[in-house]
Amino acid sequence: MIMFNETYHEYFLAEETDFYKYYHNPEIPFFYPCNVLKFKKSPTLEEYMEIERKLMKFQQEMNQDYIYLYAVENTPFSKEIEQYLLSENYSIAGEELLSINPEDFYYSHSNEDVRVELVENNQQLKNYIDFMYQLNLKNGSSFAQKKQVFYVNRFHSPKVQQINAYLNGKVVGTASIILSTEFVEIDHFEVVPTAQHNGVGTEIQKFIMLLANDRKVILVVDKGTDANKMYYHQHYQFSGYQISAFKRFFPFVILDIPQSHPSSTLIS
Repeated sequence: MIMFNETYHEYFLAEETDFYKYYHNPEIPFFYPCNVLKFKKSPTLEEYMEIERKLMKFQQEMNQDYIYLYAVENTPFSKEIEQYLLSENYSIAGEELLSINPEDFYYSHSNEDVRVELVENNQQLKNYIDFMYQLNLKNGSSFAQKKQVFYVNRFHSPKVQQINAYLNGKVVGTASIILSTEFVEIDHFEVVPTAQHNGVGTEIQKFIMLLANDRKVILVVDKGTDANKMYYHQHYQFSGYQISAFKRFFPFVILDIPQSHPSSTLIS
């Protein structure tokens, strides 16, 4: 079975203990998935609260106003910890890791008016980042602007290829794919709401299945969503799940505020 640690991430292992691994990317501190703690084994509530305290202190030092963490893969939070998280205004969500052999991909309709292509030149990149900027505005203009640099860096990465899908001459969908010897991973898969149910997502996936050749295609999707149901309908197979917790906090919540420059030691 494929594991979540086999998926692509743009972060660095900053600290590892018996209980957890903490991943961090100082170049994109605003991007939650790149600054995350993952439990290796389930803690008691008391152990969790101690880890949370250290994590919150570190996030404060890094000028990050959130905590993002995952329970042990394929394991829920204990009831005691879940109740604590909810009482402390964390949001709890689930993700599933899905996989498919390209020849098993199922679709019932094609849309020949949709044109799909790799992002390979500056004009295609501009089309891509302009599209993503408009989608990211829902999280604020500052976030949308910061993500532009992220997409440009991905354009120059040898591991990532970006995809545009056009309908009537306009970009209406995008995706990124990460290539490895075993897998092709779909990431940042987006279709503009006004173009959904027009076969845009299907055409993007057909394009990816051809690129994958004999490699498995994998992706991570939020549980309980329409997209989640669609992938199962297209014959993707379940490979595992993970439960996350997320919370934003404000600086005044933390009383032990360090006055010196943050040290290179993270949460220890």
